[in-house]
Amino acid sequence: MVSVTPGAPKEVDGDRSQAPAWSNPHFRRLWRGSAASTLGAEMAELALPLFALVTLSASAAQAGILRVVQFLPFLLATLPAGLLVDRFRRGRLRLMIIADLGRVFLVALVPVAAWTGVASMPGLYVVVFAVALLTVLFQVADFAVLPAILAEEQLVDANGKLSAAQSAAEIGGRGLGGLLVQALSAPVALLLNAFGYLMSAVSLSRIRLTEPDRLPVVRGSAWRDAVNGIGVTIRHRYVRPLLGEAATFNLFNEAFILGLLLYAVRDAHLNPLAIGAVFTAGGLGSFAGAWFGARFTARFGYGRVLLVTLVLGNGAPLGVLFANRAGAGLLPLLCAVFVVMGVGIGMANVHAVSLRQAAIPEDRRGRVNAAYRLISWGAIPVGAALGGALATQAGPFAAMAVGAVGVSLATLWVALSGIPTLASIHDAARP
Repeated sequence: MVSVTPGAPKEVDGDRSQAPAWSNPHFRRLWRGSAASTLGAEMAELALPLFALVTLSASAAQAGILRVVQFLPFLLATLPAGLLVDRFRRGRLRLMIIADLGRVFLVALVPVAAWTGVASMPGLYVVVFAVALLTVLFQVADFAVLPAILAEEQLVDANGKLSAAQSAAEIGGRGLGGLLVQALSAPVALLLNAFGYLMSAVSLSRIRLTEPDRLPVVRGSAWRDAVNGIGVTIRHRYVRPLLGEAATFNLFNEAFILGLLLYAVRDAHLNPLAIGAVFTAGGLGSFAGAWFGARFTARFGYGRVLLVTLVLGNGAPLGVLFANRAGAGLLPLLCAVFVVMGVGIGMANVHAVSLRQAAIPEDRRGRVNAAYRLISWGAIPVGAALGGALATQAGPFAAMAVGAVGVSLATLWVALSGIPTLASIHDAARP
């Protein structure tokens, strides 16, 4: 393991390793861009499946295929994107801006197609797949940009603020998405999603980094670099259990969410506004967890806080097993489940991302993050297919229940690793 040493390229305005992340103007621009992009994306997260289910009358199988298509690029494009980010270090900001602008155009096509009467599920598959390709590029580059702006000591604080912004966007985005679908239409919600990507591109264009244009390139080394990234990810004593937890969570969470949406729409007959309220409750929990996470870390220790929050967040979905008996209390039950889930996962994500950023050397972050996303996010289309099959064969409740149990078991990866023994993030960065 190689330590990550803060240096001049990470802070263009001087050494501020002891200062809060918010004091860095480039971080504030990255934060605004992330918030704007996430706000639009969260509206689409609810508006897209509702657009398919309500506007296009999609079946359970088609809803599952939509989720598969949405995350299939994480299997196909993640490693090439990671290699690109490692080779063109200054260019990663340009790649993020290009990805945002591309998503503006593509997402705007969906409401235009709906209003002109040419919208169809095959067309929606194509647009969603293309948007996901650009999302892969954006997120792989985004992971590498933050440590280039800030010092290592600022990462937990910065990731907490980014996660809090994303949680706040989830609160407003999914709640607003449900409201817009209910009051206006799903196409309008998707149009605002495109506007969020545009605001993100504008904010990111103002960031300046003092880094070399590219890392040394070895001819014919692309395959070796890709394999190296996978190898480092799998062998790393701290990254490996995080990867196992994330992949297991993503696999079963897809079945859980798909089953929940189908159950809420088809069986429980909840309207879009009520469904949006459930996801808003999760966003409120995530915001609280992300905002206060660093305080718990300072008091109780890095590894123990990460483990306890995973137990809390991953165990909460088991509450949906009582959904069939809830009756009129279904909506409060689902909101409670998502609040607890949000608090745990919101806090855990801040610590997990910071741990990965601190433990991996800067010149390998792109490929290692790409390998991490390839495996962890690659589980999502598999989970979507599993959820679609379960919902079709056994019903939405079965898909939701199987997903909830699987998510709760994901914590075992971290519980049985060396992560709970970490007192601070610096321990992970030491050789």
